Amino acid sequence: MIAVLSHGVVFLRSVNRAIESVLRPVITVTMVAMLVTVVWTVTARLSGISAPWTEKVMLILLPALAFLVAPIAYRRAGNVALEMLHDALPGVLQRLHSLLLHLLILALLLIALDLTLRKIGLKWDAMTAVLDGIFGLDLNSIRPFKAKIKIPVLGIEWRYVFMLLPVCVTLMVIANIEMLLRYLIGLFDADHPHFRAVRSFEEVDAETGD
Repeated sequence: MIAVLSHGVVFLRSVNRAIESVLRPVITVTMVAMLVTVVWTVTARLSGISAPWTEKVMLILLPALAFLVAPIAYRRAGNVALEMLHDALPGVLQRLHSLLLHLLILALLLIALDLTLRKIGLKWDAMTAVLDGIFGLDLNSIRPFKAKIKIPVLGIEWRYVFMLLPVCVTLMVIANIEMLLRYLIGLFDADHPHFRAVRSFEEVDAETGD
């Protein structure tokens, strides 16, 4: 059992590390684009140059950056978290708490994936039926963007910008499954090397493990 889970962790870890290697330069470019846009906005206002596009570009870049960073930050526990209850629990209950918490996060991610797919005009009927049955939702009520809805000034359809969301949510699901396998291993063997938490950005750049 543990051997199978360990193989799964090794495989998903390599997948998630590859995803991170692709996302990092994209995140860097997005941040540089945001900086350039902000500088140009300030320059335009001080000089009286008309630059109405800057506000619309920031409207795209800000949420795009948040979703691009999310898969990496989630996997490396870079998000804000309340751990008072978690830290107060004894060993096995602490690990069970983490497992159940990430199962709940997986459910939320799958709902988010279904919703974001629907907003760009795609749907996965089997997943929708399962989610509706478990949570009593009516995801079929979500309607996609109308084809002609465009971002003012830029003329880009919102549907194309919105495609980033289901992609990044899918990447978070992949990271979540790796973490679930780690916590499953931890339930059986708390000393197993694959139960170790995924480390921070600073540490991962200087090591060869997780």
